[in-house]
Amino acid sequence: MRADMSKVLVEEPRHGRHYARAVAGARRLERHRIDPDGESAPSRFSMKQGWGNKSFGEHLSPLYAYLRQQVDRPWNKVYSELCQAIDRRSTVQNHLFQHLYDRVEVDTEWRDGEVWVRRTWRGTVPLSESRAELYVHPRTGILLVNRARVIAKRRRATEQAADQAAAQQDRRTGLAGMPANEQWHRVDGVWYAVTLATLPCQGADPKRDLPVYDVLLKRTVTRQNHDLLTQRYGCGPRPPSACGHRRCRYCPCRYAIAKRQLDTRTLRQHGLNGSASE
Repeated sequence: MRADMSKVLVEEPRHGRHYARAVAGARRLERHRIDPDGESAPSRFSMKQGWGNKSFGEHLSPLYAYLRQQVDRPWNKVYSELCQAIDRRSTVQNHLFQHLYDRVEVDTEWRDGEVWVRRTWRGTVPLSESRAELYVHPRTGILLVNRARVIAKRRRATEQAADQAAAQQDRRTGLAGMPANEQWHRVDGVWYAVTLATLPCQGADPKRDLPVYDVLLKRTVTRQNHDLLTQRYGCGPRPPSACGHRRCRYCPCRYAIAKRQLDTRTLRQHGLNGSASE
């Protein structure tokens, strides 16, 4: 680790230096600018005065890069090197350790053949539910990459894609001659032509909306059912003035106001047989 790692992480360069003139006598000109008559100006002009001051910030990228380079090393040695480079007696530098624990799970335990993480507010959770990029193995004390998080993220993406594919299998949109506010849905092996409408908006707060009845879902819905309606019907086009609040994100929701069963001739024209095993 660099000997000046603490300065790299918490110190910023001196601002305002680009205003200085890189010509002979520039400091004298600056002194005369402060005191135009040149008589009562200070005899000495410090490096900080008039040339910008240093400030403190948080540059965490070098810290995270260092942690990634220490994978497969004992955590005690890595932590010891960090304590040597970062002075924990300093309030500014000690704050870096809070960001350190955001990327490394240290309080871990071995249970039922897998690693679990202790949480103060949630008890103990599997390592796959942690957002930390690294973790310390509870048995060996080695700093390792949290691959369980990556595997769980891929599994959730696969499940979400499968759910969307299943929803598209039972839904047809944009067919020839189909109105913009109409979709075809298959429910229990029967295809219906569903007419959609935009949910009424009573303001920015969805709790104030009056519930409406969805004939396909057979239940009352409001903007609070945004995820369910979007998954079923997709996100509709946003009207120019759907509601008077620009920050309202629930306006594109649509619900089914009417449905009718499709006849056999229409199904055959579009290659649909109406069976659940299509």
